[in-house]
Amino acid sequence: MSPRSISLHNTLSRKVEPVEPLEPGVVTLYTCGPTVYNFAHIGNLRTFLFQDLMKRTFLAAGYQVRHCMNITDVEDKIIRDSQKGLDPAADNAARHAAMKELTDRYTKFFLDDTAALRIVEPTYIPRATAYIPQMIALVKALEERGLAYPREGSVYYRIAGLPHYGCLARLDRDGMKAGVSVDADEYERDSAQDFVLWKAARPGEPYWESPWGPGRPGWHIECSAMGIELLGERVDIHSGGVDLVFPHHENEIAQSEGCLGHQWVSTWVHGEFLLVEGEKMSKSLGNFFTLRDLMAKGVDPSTFRFTIQSNHYRKVLNFSFEGLKASENALRRIRQFRKRMEGDGSAAGEGAWKASVDPMARVEAAREAFWAAMADDLNTPEALAALFTLITDINAQDDRVALTPGERGAVLAFLDETDAIFACWPHEEEDALGAEVEALIERRRAAKAAKNWPEADAVRDRLKEMGIILEDRKDGTVGWRKA
Repeated sequence: MSPRSISLHNTLSRKVEPVEPLEPGVVTLYTCGPTVYNFAHIGNLRTFLFQDLMKRTFLAAGYQVRHCMNITDVEDKIIRDSQKGLDPAADNAARHAAMKELTDRYTKFFLDDTAALRIVEPTYIPRATAYIPQMIALVKALEERGLAYPREGSVYYRIAGLPHYGCLARLDRDGMKAGVSVDADEYERDSAQDFVLWKAARPGEPYWESPWGPGRPGWHIECSAMGIELLGERVDIHSGGVDLVFPHHENEIAQSEGCLGHQWVSTWVHGEFLLVEGEKMSKSLGNFFTLRDLMAKGVDPSTFRFTIQSNHYRKVLNFSFEGLKASENALRRIRQFRKRMEGDGSAAGEGAWKASVDPMARVEAAREAFWAAMADDLNTPEALAALFTLITDINAQDDRVALTPGERGAVLAFLDETDAIFACWPHEEEDALGAEVEALIERRRAAKAAKNWPEADAVRDRLKEMGIILEDRKDGTVGWRKA
């Protein structure tokens, strides 16, 4: 059976359009990952959660998804924080080691957060520092095409050389400052100008050798190099928060298409900001939260996940603790309904009278409404409305006439189908195991089958860190228990 058609809002065209993968049935997806110098806050996590919902929607719709999410482990703020306290005379190896120590620590914290939120692990999680040769090659190619120029050990992209520069952010090309260069990785929207591809080393910074002398990559070139290397010269979907439209994604287009000579990404998808109680997050306002902060307040990660995903990804989300309570109540209703359907019907109504609702037809109608909403730019409020209407109707029916085992099975199959996307109301056994634990156990099994013992041991250690102890049985199956 062919996969369902899914439409998304394409930032490039400003229209909701069907996603048509270059390879039928296989979606290539690149998402900008974390800059690992601190904990991800809940605004960051909103982006990763909407991307997980998007990915799960394609998977549930019948597609394979090849997903690359990078780890930015070299960048201005990382260098600033990692080099504090180092001896000024420290050599380059010591500076690299200090940077790696910082980024390793926060990479682990980030992956722990995504596991707690049941975010499906990407196919590839490349670290920028592992792709320096590819970045240098890309900069050289741009230089050869006349789109980049060196200056005092740095290399800059010449935006005047690309006619369609500014197409994603709809920039005013007449107002651009041609020939004016900027070294910072991030800058304001009204500062469209030649941007840095390779940054000459400054005193006290870690560096790599290059044709232009010692230095390091600019932030923007990292994603272009990793995306092309791992997903190819054409990508179906590229995604991030709206704050990345300019300059980051605009500059990615310039670099990639300037080198390739053709369109790189078909569909650009961006998620909106998150406010807290109507205000932008700020430590000075006391409204800055990480997932760990919420969990310390007793918030279940699945409640936070549902809060994020029950709102449309292209609308600004006003996060509040009242909203979390509403999500908790909504999830309780779905989970209680699931338990009722998993029962034998002994607590339901009796008698031969049949209400006007046909459970099998009602489930199919809910399925059609759910998928119509999800296929229309991930309209989660409408999709959840279809689910809650079904719960009301089926509960009322079951109050009068107990559903048959076949009817209960059809309802549960639909709940499984919707949970494959929302990941908030699994079977109790699945809830205890957790989607991330199940995935890791399968990954370890595959590693052992391939005789990749270091990988198998690494996965086992990660499960142990999560409080899961594996038990390899003589019959080849794997048991587990909580530590």
